[in-house]
Amino acid sequence: MTFAIFLLFALMAVFSAVMVITRKNAMHSVLYLAFTVLSVAGVFFTLQAEYLGAIQILVYGGGIVVLYIFVIIIVNLDEVVPGRRKLMPKVFIFAWPALLALQVGFLFLLNRPVPREGPEGGLEFRAMAEMLFTSYALPFEIASVLLLAVLIGAVLVAKRRLSRGSD
Repeated sequence: MTFAIFLLFALMAVFSAVMVITRKNAMHSVLYLAFTVLSVAGVFFTLQAEYLGAIQILVYGGGIVVLYIFVIIIVNLDEVVPGRRKLMPKVFIFAWPALLALQVGFLFLLNRPVPREGPEGGLEFRAMAEMLFTSYALPFEIASVLLLAVLIGAVLVAKRRLSRGSD
């Protein structure tokens, strides 16, 4: 059953990653990127790597994807005129990930990973969370205030740009 869930998350990650590079609308690509990040986190969770899954969601889902969304909003990519791509970059965009997927699939069939039973020599996710919210509560809160300041700054910059553009 775990292997079926792993395959489901893996297939969703691959599908959404392909959708990221094939969409013409930048906002749609970023939303598929968020779905890819969450699918990869699901893969980590099925492999019993809870810390990596949580970091995947917090850092990439909560930080990087949101940063991309703000960049798209600030730059206003609808005004950018897309150029025509030549044939070789198009072939490279699809051939390289396909070859990589074949290689990973081949290695996966040869060396089928077996999930470990419980944590081995490291901290459990619960212990890591308790440590984060007790011993490291102040740095965690400082980081959250810093991210909030960046969010407010991005909104103000976008608002100024929109007000200048309508003059």
